[in-house]
Amino acid sequence: MTSSPQKSAFSKHTQEQIQPASTTATTNDENPYGQMSLTARLLVFLLVPSATGLIGLFSSFLQSTRTPLEGQEPHTIDLDRDFMTPFLLGLAFVIVIGFQTGGFRVAGGMTAMERKFALSWPKAKRVRKVRRERVIVEDEDGDLDDKKDR
Repeated sequence: MTSSPQKSAFSKHTQEQIQPASTTATTNDENPYGQMSLTARLLVFLLVPSATGLIGLFSSFLQSTRTPLEGQEPHTIDLDRDFMTPFLLGLAFVIVIGFQTGGFRVAGGMTAMERKFALSWPKAKRVRKVRRERVIVEDEDGDLDDKKDR
């Protein structure tokens, strides 16, 4: 008779353990702190390269407003050189950071990833120096005794 209440208590306990595991799997996908939303990713992929391209274009504009020295040609604004090159470099930067962070995952919470570094630094070895000194102790009589410390 005592085995059936223990068995039912055990089955309730196992059901409680199984059920929270399945609910945490569904909440990890909906966790706002675990991963960036699609709109945030699109904004990152559009804003960072566009900002770098516009900064390059603006710096070229500032350079073109300067009066050239004698014998130099005036600076012309080239859209390919001044906007597209910084834009593509910014896009490559965002893509590399996206791969490094595993899709712009936010550290913390249930979806935190362990950092994997490209290079592993060698571990420092601690070296102990052993000092051996010769101590000369003078007795009250004036006799000298040699003692070695270890």
